Amino acid sequence: MSVCLGAPWLTRALLLQEKHLPLRRIDVRGVFADASVALLVIGVTALFLRIGRWWGRTLAVGALVSLVVTSFAMYEFITVFDSLYAVSHVAFLGDATFVGGSARHIRHPALLTLMIAAAIAGGVSARAPGTRCWRGWGIALGACVVGQVLMPTSSAYEGWRQSHALQANLSLPFESPSGRPTAISAELRGVFRADLRGRRWVGPFQDRPNVLLIMVEGASGAYLPSVAAAQGVRSSTVMPRLDALAQRHVLLTRVISHQRQTNRGEYAILCGDYPKLLTDQSKMTEQTYGLARRCLPALLRDAGYATAYIQAAPLGFMLKDQFMPKAGFEELIGEPWFDQAYARTDWGVDDKAFFEQALARVLALHRAEEPFFATMLTVGTHHPYTIPETQNPNDSVRRHERAFRWADDALADFVAALERHGVLQDTVVLITSDESAGLVEAASATQRLLSQSWSFVVVMLPQPQAKRIDTLYGHVDTAISVADLLGMERGATQFLGRSWFREYDTPRRLFAGNTYARSVMMWEPPNGVVVCGESLSQCVRTEAEEGRIFGPKRESRAPAAREQQLLGEVARLTRSGRDDLSESGTMRLLTDEQVHLRAGDGKKLLVGGQYLRVPGGTNLRIDLDLEVDGEHAIVGFHQDTLMDGYPKIARKNVRVRNGQRWQLRYEIGVPHDASQLVVQLYAEIVSGEAATIRFADARLSMIPAEITSAEPVVIEDALSPVGPP
Repeated sequence: MSVCLGAPWLTRALLLQEKHLPLRRIDVRGVFADASVALLVIGVTALFLRIGRWWGRTLAVGALVSLVVTSFAMYEFITVFDSLYAVSHVAFLGDATFVGGSARHIRHPALLTLMIAAAIAGGVSARAPGTRCWRGWGIALGACVVGQVLMPTSSAYEGWRQSHALQANLSLPFESPSGRPTAISAELRGVFRADLRGRRWVGPFQDRPNVLLIMVEGASGAYLPSVAAAQGVRSSTVMPRLDALAQRHVLLTRVISHQRQTNRGEYAILCGDYPKLLTDQSKMTEQTYGLARRCLPALLRDAGYATAYIQAAPLGFMLKDQFMPKAGFEELIGEPWFDQAYARTDWGVDDKAFFEQALARVLALHRAEEPFFATMLTVGTHHPYTIPETQNPNDSVRRHERAFRWADDALADFVAALERHGVLQDTVVLITSDESAGLVEAASATQRLLSQSWSFVVVMLPQPQAKRIDTLYGHVDTAISVADLLGMERGATQFLGRSWFREYDTPRRLFAGNTYARSVMMWEPPNGVVVCGESLSQCVRTEAEEGRIFGPKRESRAPAAREQQLLGEVARLTRSGRDDLSESGTMRLLTDEQVHLRAGDGKKLLVGGQYLRVPGGTNLRIDLDLEVDGEHAIVGFHQDTLMDGYPKIARKNVRVRNGQRWQLRYEIGVPHDASQLVVQLYAEIVSGEAATIRFADARLSMIPAEITSAEPVVIEDALSPVGPP
């Protein structure tokens, strides 16, 4: 019992202490929530112990260990994201890139090990409770439930301080509030259209300048000191050199990032479309199945621009190797391309190494005859914050701050190098973020939530000018703004939003979601924001004082019914995508026909991170056909398929020698709708110095069928010598 109560209470105490939060009355509700979950686990454990067999005790031990691991997982997630995790995020633990990049960098490994050991010891030594114990258990559980009911939740405090993650995941599915959508049809049309009716203040450029888009992982507008000061906030995480650069160029200080997670943020930026505001399979993932939305890279490619996408992380994660070519990028560069690093995790190289090595590719693009559009995404400021150990003290908050200072210096040096080489003379440079990590030192939970949608944009024009724009814009405006600046507005009618390079007489609403906090927001200039949970069962309208929309001083009240209805309809409409995936057919699992491995690379992810939704009545078929080429080389392969976080089939430590071929084909029936399908393939050199893996086949097929069994059926699993076709 002490282990069950101790794990969630201990991690809650760590969070309050490490975040320097004073104990409030609302925290008592969180203690009751933890106790309720712990008591339920105690009850389940007791039932297992009553079985009296070895497997009953094994299940009891498993229940105790699961609670300990869940408690520490909640602690790690809240430390980084300030919100309760969703059960759907558990599927990321099946991805090698995520586990290697983030999950294994836990803050208190010794404490976790000790608690797991205590849980095992407690489960092994515990005895089945008697009648008196059951009576006490029922009284305690009832008291904890009543305690939560008597202490209502409050939007003034973070959700994790008032609830347990497992309770939070029992929220109702989204339902649009009552009312007729036709009553707000005009307002809805205004949200989902291109608006170029404003007055130009620059452009259009007729000489076809290059365009370089740089996204700094997780950067917030709060990290630019001058921008933060204008909003009445102060952040310990700062990027002073970027701030100084911004003040010499065009700076948009109030830019809304429409979702958390990189694939959702990048989609909005590159495709001029709202991502899904509600928690669901991302649009980037959906559009890998078939015909994709026409995005900005495709528009520029068709206009004669060379297009390149460059990131520090593996391209296979989140299906970027599949999506980016469909979006219009002709060249893709990911983690294996970067040989040198001051620090490296499974997410990729640090930001200084990233910019130093990417500079050569940007200069080569600049020397070519045709103009270029290049997009760059850093990864060093993603947890666990990839910086050299000399820049990496143990304190987790300080590590976050130093990671952004490392990125700030690297970015400023990169821009200076571009200037020295003459790139800035004919190139438009856009600097923003893919998403916002938000303000750590927020005055309230509401301010912290809003700050997690607070980004910025720095625009460096070939003829530099300093201009500060405090109008509210969004990442969704990026594509139409670039097209407008280049005089391609006729081809940009499919993009949503307004151009940064025009002035408008009337304000407009902007929308955002936060999949981690399970919230949706509607921004209403100059001062208002309507915030709702994803079920729209709890909504509040918060007003900022003195026009500081991200500021600490706020007043809250209930929103008008029309506001709540509009937010609900926009959230519902952003869900539109490929709802019927039964016709998805076949998708390639790997874009490269051959992959090179070196002995020092370790275990490398070749295929993974898809997180696909699968409709019921689908037969999945996975086909792999590969061969190994390398003197004295032996490559060890690990292939598995997971559904909703659970393994369906796995082939471990399959060793393929030089001159051998491995063919693997199997089918999995999916009788009911499922989400988070992940097909993974890892490779590691076991012997030899280097090897080349050549793929004759690597694909996933979804075929409608009458499904009666979900058991996998292996069609072929064979090693053979490479021979003539």
